Amino acid sequence: MTLRDLIEMECTACKTVIYADKNADHWYCGVCGKRIDLKLATELQEKENQLKAKEAQLKIKENALKKKEAELKEKEELIKAIENGEELLKQEAPASPTFKATPVAEGVVPKLNRPDTVLNNPEMKFTNLADVNKRSETVPVTPVQPTKPAPVKPVQPAPTVKPVTETPLKPVIPEPVKNPESKTEQAITPKAPETVKKTSDSKPKEFEMNGHTLIKYNVMNDKISKVYIPGDVWRIGSGAFKDNTIITSVVCNDNVKEIGDSAFQGCTELTEITLSGELRKIHYKTFNGCTKLKSINIPENVTEIMCDSMVCGLEEIILNSPRTTWEQASDFADASFSVDKNGNGKGVRKIIFKGNEYKAVDVFKHGCLSNYFKASGLCQYCGNKFSFVNGKCPTCKSKKDY
Repeated sequence: MTLRDLIEMECTACKTVIYADKNADHWYCGVCGKRIDLKLATELQEKENQLKAKEAQLKIKENALKKKEAELKEKEELIKAIENGEELLKQEAPASPTFKATPVAEGVVPKLNRPDTVLNNPEMKFTNLADVNKRSETVPVTPVQPTKPAPVKPVQPAPTVKPVTETPLKPVIPEPVKNPESKTEQAITPKAPETVKKTSDSKPKEFEMNGHTLIKYNVMNDKISKVYIPGDVWRIGSGAFKDNTIITSVVCNDNVKEIGDSAFQGCTELTEITLSGELRKIHYKTFNGCTKLKSINIPENVTEIMCDSMVCGLEEIILNSPRTTWEQASDFADASFSVDKNGNGKGVRKIIFKGNEYKAVDVFKHGCLSNYFKASGLCQYCGNKFSFVNGKCPTCKSKKDY
């Protein structure tokens, strides 16, 4: 095996950098012994690369939006300047038509560059200027009689205008208004204009966010009992759904990696919860008081169920990893969940792993399924019996190393 046959990756449990065979289906961490599915690891890496590419596209779009906002601001400033009279739009006046003089030969009537002249009429034809003079001589001319000038009236002087003296304005006194019920008269004093306060939209939103953290969930409709966590939520904050008595089902998206303390505490009507495959830990009092929650599926990446986190109505727990640990009752901490030790139906009765059921009373004291398998002489990774021929597990092909 050469370096080309190996792939560098990170252990999902202890975060140690290890080298695994590219052609293998799974690998084991040399530090903590975690069984790692290489196909899932490559798929996760591809998802991360896709997310990075999407983030780069979003940055490009953000830069384009910023440029557009800057252009809009410049236009708004220009409009404000024009309204304030700082800059005026200059319009050029239309140019007046020009007339060009063209040289004319003798005996030809010149044409003007104006359409309203009589000389431009095509019906009028003059062959020679002498003919024009002869025609003008034959026309009888009537003598002009002199007109008598009109008598001029003497101009009368304009009357003198007296200067106007300004009279001071008297203040307007409000008239008294008679009250029909009382005989006394009361003067109405003008009220000062009330200042209108701009009230912001204070309506609560369904999902109150702080970045990618869901701080608070608000019920907007009592008829909607199933809640889907949006894709931009990466963390559910502490007490986000606390004491909610309406929701019955919650579905987390694949990006939720953490659920805070007491996030679903006191949700008495909650019967179903779908956790994200990226979840790493179940925190303190996460599902406490969820009396109608009978079954829960713990994802494979969850390494720890903290103390007093699932003390509720659970009857069964489905585990996807034998190395998921839980807390037992001690002087310093409470148990992660209660177990039905007396058979009275109060507490978890069975723990399910890969379709196999185990009694919770027998498994609980070992702190995790892996320790229970070791104590029973089974494979600590899948719980099957070892082969008597080669000492390997027939399912996961791992050797007995304890």
